[in-house]
Amino acid sequence: MGVFDAMTNAVGGLQAQAYALQNISGNIANSGTTGYKVVDTAFEDLLTSAGASTSMQNSGSTLARSVTTTTAQGTVSSTSVSTNMAISGDGYFQVQSKAGESDGKTVLKDGYAYTRQGDFTMSSEGYLVNSSGYYLSGLPIDASTGNPVGSTASPIKISTGLIGSKATSSIDYVGNLPSDTSVATIDVANLPASSGYPATIAASDNDTFLKESLEGGSVTTYDQQGNEVNVQMRWAKTSANNWNLYYQSDSTATGATAKWTSTGTTFTFSSAGSLTSITDSTPTTTTPAPSNITIPSLTVDGNNLGNVRFNYDTNLTQYNSGTTVSQTNITQNGYASGKFTSAAVSSDGVVTATYSNGKTIDLYKVGIYSFNGDAELLAVSGNAYVATKASGNPLLNTTGVVMGSSLEASNVDITDQFSKMIVTQKAYSANSKVMSTANTMMQDVLDIIR
Repeated sequence: MGVFDAMTNAVGGLQAQAYALQNISGNIANSGTTGYKVVDTAFEDLLTSAGASTSMQNSGSTLARSVTTTTAQGTVSSTSVSTNMAISGDGYFQVQSKAGESDGKTVLKDGYAYTRQGDFTMSSEGYLVNSSGYYLSGLPIDASTGNPVGSTASPIKISTGLIGSKATSSIDYVGNLPSDTSVATIDVANLPASSGYPATIAASDNDTFLKESLEGGSVTTYDQQGNEVNVQMRWAKTSANNWNLYYQSDSTATGATAKWTSTGTTFTFSSAGSLTSITDSTPTTTTPAPSNITIPSLTVDGNNLGNVRFNYDTNLTQYNSGTTVSQTNITQNGYASGKFTSAAVSSDGVVTATYSNGKTIDLYKVGIYSFNGDAELLAVSGNAYVATKASGNPLLNTTGVVMGSSLEASNVDITDQFSKMIVTQKAYSANSKVMSTANTMMQDVLDIIR
């Protein structure tokens, strides 16, 4: 039955080449799909008869199967959308699909899919969703530590409402006090109304105090309700290498009422310019000097911030740099309430939210997941894959890098696909010719009988 087998083989060849053409057409159609991976076709020969020897073996038909190229990187380019992202290296984004809605809110299906299609934008509910309708997941970030919490991802959902205010609890200070001997030393004899000296300076002694002290910078802090509190500082030299720090506690004070309040600490410097010790109001001297002090019950114009930590570490010095406080840099950790303005993905794959108060908060760390058997992932609609027994379980990848404001293009090479299409077309045509020839030969056999 060689002629019949030839026709059967040709039918298998037609089916295989049609299967290959289907993959080629799909690749070309998805050449512009973000993160799409080419599906190649592999052919496997089917031996019809092993035979008793090599001379008795016959070539058989063929079977076509798909071969994925999930590990082949596509070109990464930057975009103007801050929530777009691409993966550089191996791995996939972990996503979920939508199951429906309940009370007008999105309900996601159980189980995860995996994709490299990173054209995520923020939905009206705050989810990050790509154009195929998949919802991105990530590891929540602990606001107090800045580190991801655990290893179990959850759907990324960004709150678009107000964030509450945060009262200032610490001030970071960088500054150099001048060592020049011409700098005035504060003299209590010139402060007759300041009965509380050195703890306080009276309002009527303000002019003298300004002349005998140096401007130390100011910083806007916040109380528990988010109200701005402007803290103005001045350094007063009490003796050689010794300084007290004051802040303006009552800008409207008059007469003997305290206008400036001391932090309660004397800072002592060595002749080399480094801070060696501090002395509190007890008085207790601490040597070597700690990296910070606590300003007790810091109150400005009636706004009590409570105990505020004043951090200076090794950034408070006394060098000869003129007759003013220099290199001053002051920051604090409080903020007012704010409205959501935008979301973005940083260069290290952290999803951040920015608010109208200028505060940027890290919310989620986008995880990258890889598989030991990438080629065995099962493709599903929407340019995504699901894990199979052969692919193995997803593993959190530490080598892949998430790139914000970027997209990975399809890895389809149109020129290569056209070349394969020509070969497939010729093979398909040849198989059809085999069928035509076999049919003619079988007709000839039937004609013999007639």
